[in-house]
This record gives sequence, structure tokens and C-alpha cells, in this order.
Amino acid sequence: MITAREFITKEIDRLSSLISNGIDKESNLQLKKELSDAIHLLEMFDCYQISKKTIDMILELPDSRTGYSEYRIMNDCESDDPAQWIELKINDKKIKLSEGDIIIRKK
Repeated sequence: MITAREFITKEIDRLSSLISNGIDKESNLQLKKELSDAIHLLEMFDCYQISKKTIDMILELPDSRTGYSEYRIMNDCESDDPAQWIELKINDKKIKLSEGDIIIRKK
């Protein structure tokens, strides 16, 4: 049985051949780009173990209406006192988010 990834990869190869032969070049280039994006998303899903079954919620950060502000992710250290909170760092970099960024909450 062929996987979705294999099917898409074969279709990208077929489109590349059509494009190199000048057949409906513009439409085939667009379709190839969309399929390449789909492959990229499948790779991300595999890397982060994301699937329809593992996603609890997808949140898009709203406009803060405070000018150009950033959202930050904090560890509340089990305290309601913001002075006790620690800002999340990954690879020694603080995570700063902006309106329109998304957060995927896993189950």
C-alpha cells in the first residue's frame, strides 16, 4: 500500500517532468508548490507527533490592541504572584509571540 507521502512525492515528480517539458507550466508550478507545502507539513506533524487525534485545540493569538506588543510564555511556578514567574526559554532564547501566531495544544 502506498502512503500519502509517497503519493504526493510521486505527484511532485510527475509535475516536475511536466514543468520541464513546458506543459501548463504556471498551473503545474502552483500545484507543485502546494504539494511541497503539504509534504513539509507532514514532516512537521511527524517530528512533533501531531495528528487529528493528538490536537486538543489550536489557538490564534489575538491583536492585543496595545500597539506592537508581544506575548510571552511564563512558568507560574505554582504561584499567583507574577514576581515568582519564570519566562520560558528554549535554547537560551525567550519565546516571544505576536498576534496571529498560533499555539497548538496537544491532548
